[in-house]
Amino acid sequence: MSTQSNTKNRMFPVVMIGLALALRQMSMTIVAPFISTYCKSLAGYTPLLAGLAVGAFGLMQAIFQIPFGMLSDRYGNKRVMLSGLVLVIVGFLFGFFAQSIWMLILARVLQGSGAVIGVGYSWAAGLTEDSNRTKAMSILGAFVSGAAALAFAVGPLLRGVMSVSWMFLAGAILLTMNSLYILFFLKEAGDHGKASVPQRGEVAALLRNRSFVIMNLLAFLNNFMMMAVFYAAPIYMDQVTGQNGMWKIFVPAIIVAILVMKATVRWVDKGLVNPVLLAAFAVSCLSILFYFRPSSFLFLLLGTTAFLCGYITIATVAATHVNKVVEDHLRGTGNGIFNSFQYIGNFGGALAMGAVWGFSQTAAWLIVIAAGGIGFLLIALSRQSHTKEPERNDSEYER
Repeated sequence: MSTQSNTKNRMFPVVMIGLALALRQMSMTIVAPFISTYCKSLAGYTPLLAGLAVGAFGLMQAIFQIPFGMLSDRYGNKRVMLSGLVLVIVGFLFGFFAQSIWMLILARVLQGSGAVIGVGYSWAAGLTEDSNRTKAMSILGAFVSGAAALAFAVGPLLRGVMSVSWMFLAGAILLTMNSLYILFFLKEAGDHGKASVPQRGEVAALLRNRSFVIMNLLAFLNNFMMMAVFYAAPIYMDQVTGQNGMWKIFVPAIIVAILVMKATVRWVDKGLVNPVLLAAFAVSCLSILFYFRPSSFLFLLLGTTAFLCGYITIATVAATHVNKVVEDHLRGTGNGIFNSFQYIGNFGGALAMGAVWGFSQTAAWLIVIAAGGIGFLLIALSRQSHTKEPERNDSEYER
């Protein structure tokens, strides 16, 4: 009983970290579909500047994940995460008060600069022991992935009762409340008093680690597929359910995906990492076939549910394995690199889908399937070629 109580006590801070990341993710994703049209109401609007306002967030995320991760290795996760959340909050407030397109661009830059997802994963991993780390990563994965998907359903409902500027303010208020809780009630993991910025040689050694590199590539491919699907699937859903009815697909899909992910965690804990990843990529690829019947509510529901099952499982398992591979003093740096690959995947998936969609929807979906196929092959070919990790007993993760 005492062991269960201790585990719950360790998991509660992880839940609060996950909540902070989820609120941040949801607040950003909720407003994303409306940014381009919102820009038209601002002084100085041009289509080019509107595109810059839309894309600035993702670009800043990709750039700042690694610096924030390295800073967390030196100064501690709590301090750096709060600093990043302050940037996001200030960015939300700038978005609320924006009267010109340039002020909105600045707001989006600030929102993206608070790149703390990697810091959050690093913090959660440091708070838990190896035996509970997979569970911690699954909690964060469920929060972040679920929030991103749910935002597509909640966004149109909120947009019906408030303006985009008030949605920015609501996000700022929620994140401020959560940040205050983190400030006063959550403790740092470990002692960072003597920590230092990781040396170039240490980072280079990490980048030569085959297992670490493969997980980063899988993260890129997984998020490439996610952004491609979330680019196209809502277009189909709007035609079948309308914007206000998208929750009928997203909410059940999220619930099922989280339940499936929790079940697969047990297999990961038994060392079956590669089989789980192979199955998840296979499910993600097969889920795309349902989108070839875009007028069917049932097919959209099945396709979205299956895809989210694969996506959340891959995101959770890859993040867990990265935190098994990296040394404690490089955890922030490792998670920063990992999340940079994810955001580059976001950019690539949206760009590829947008470039091809207007010419051929079938070709666009085949690109998504091809990305999943590459992920499947990477795992299959790496089964007998993982790099052995020094000073770590992670052999069960190398099977």
